[in-house]
Amino acid sequence: MKKSQILLHVIIIPFVLLELYSRWIENVNLEYIAKPLLMLWIAAYFLLYSKGIKQRITIVLAFFFSWLGDMFLMLANSNEILFYAGVGGFFIAQLLYIYTFLYVSGDRTAAGYLSARPLMLVPFIVYLAGMLFMLVPDMEGIMIPVIAIYAISLIAMSLAALNRRTRVDRQSYRLVFIGSVFFVVSDSLIAINRFTFYFEKASFIIILTYLTAQYLIMRGLLKEWE
Repeated sequence: MKKSQILLHVIIIPFVLLELYSRWIENVNLEYIAKPLLMLWIAAYFLLYSKGIKQRITIVLAFFFSWLGDMFLMLANSNEILFYAGVGGFFIAQLLYIYTFLYVSGDRTAAGYLSARPLMLVPFIVYLAGMLFMLVPDMEGIMIPVIAIYAISLIAMSLAALNRRTRVDRQSYRLVFIGSVFFVVSDSLIAINRFTFYFEKASFIIILTYLTAQYLIMRGLLKEWE
């Protein structure tokens, strides 16, 4: 890692720790200080070290809509409509990630991993069905299709990350795919905590898995072009 990269990490680590601490003690005021900076840092880091990447604007837009989703969800306690807006922001981010993994990232002349291993779809479909089976009974009205559509996009994003396996080098594939799995875990915990049952320190686990997901995806995409 270059000295400039190390310096950038040193700069952001206190804000990451502040965000984690705010979630641990459930202090919203501290979150307002740290959270807005985190996805902006990921986007800025990517921009600094991705000058040779074609269509990098698609990836940056995915980070931007993730940031927008973060901001809306952070304020959702004051207005229910902001929760829907947050889901919408992340839905667009998932679509952009799917497009990136399928059409921007990797050797598109090589067959995708899922075309050779279609059975790998099964655990993802089972997981999606299980989550919806758990969540839908506790939801009503427009929330049901909103969450169902978002859940499909989330699983599709992770499948698109898996599909890169035969199109990119191993390290890039692993970072992005593991990041996508952390994303699935984080958003699943949000849904369970909001609609099914509350569990202790849920907010802390959600933000930890979410930040891990976004960071790994960003670093994995950079690795492909290094």
